[in-house]
Amino acid sequence: MPRAKKPNDTWNYETSVEQVEAIITELETGDLPLANIFEQFEKAAAELKKCDAFLQEKQQKAQLLIETLMPESEHQSD
Repeated sequence: MPRAKKPNDTWNYETSVEQVEAIITELETGDLPLANIFEQFEKAAAELKKCDAFLQEKQQKAQLLIETLMPESEHQSD
């Protein structure tokens, strides 16, 4: 099974978060027709998935960097 797609070069985490926040604000107004509510909710969910994949990738990279900085004796458990 392929892993989650990496965000492409034009995708930006901060911009994505701003889009989700704007959608939430719009949903909170209660002015949208029901069909638009589901459409906006779908967009927000898709952006949140991209954010999650981005953060997981960065977390894995950070963990690898930390492990390479630790002396070998600290890698081994008791």
